[in-house]
Order: sequence, then C-alpha cells, then structure tokens
Amino acid sequence: MKMILTIVRNEDAPLLLSELNEKKYYVTKLATTGGFLKKGNTTLLLGIEDEKVEEVCEIIRQHSGKRQQIMYTPPAPSNVNVYNSVSSVPINVEVGGATIFILPVEEQRKV
Repeated sequence: MKMILTIVRNEDAPLLLSELNEKKYYVTKLATTGGFLKKGNTTLLLGIEDEKVEEVCEIIRQHSGKRQQIMYTPPAPSNVNVYNSVSSVPINVEVGGATIFILPVEEQRKV
C-alpha cells in the first residue's frame, strides 16, 4: 500500500477531486499555503494499493496543468533613496502542475 500526498493549485482541485471520486478513489483534502508565491494550495492524501499508483498519478497530471503567471517582486536593495525603490519588478513564474510524494505505508488501521 502507498500514501500519495499531492499538492495542487486551488484552481485545479475541484475537477481533480471530482475525477478521483468518480474513479472510486477517496481523498482527504487539506488547505495549505505555498511558501514562494504565498498562494493557497490544496494538499490531497490518498491511501491506495501499489498497482493503482500510476493510474492515480496520471489522473493528477491530467487535471493539474502548468501555466505562466506574472509575479511582482521588490527590487534588490540598493544605496539609493528608499523612496525611489518602492516599485516592483515583474517576473514570469511557471505555476500549476502538481507535486506528488509517494510514500510506503507500513500498516493501515480503521477504528
């Protein structure tokens, strides 16, 4: 048995959850926040049999598309007047997709 822990964007979560539930995979959903973009994420936990890992990973891949987003970052500190350095610098960041962790499960108990 494996525990799949996957992190997806909040925007991708509803369709992904719907597809997983339709295929009879039961999911625990957690609200999380990413450290870099400071945006909300959804972390999903699935306990599944070993032979279902690739199928679940493919479902996650299909419903977690990558896209570009412009993020504004403060400019690097400099020796110029602080009032002149309040503008932001836009950078293109790839967001979306999913981070998937596949962990071995030693034992599962339902009580």
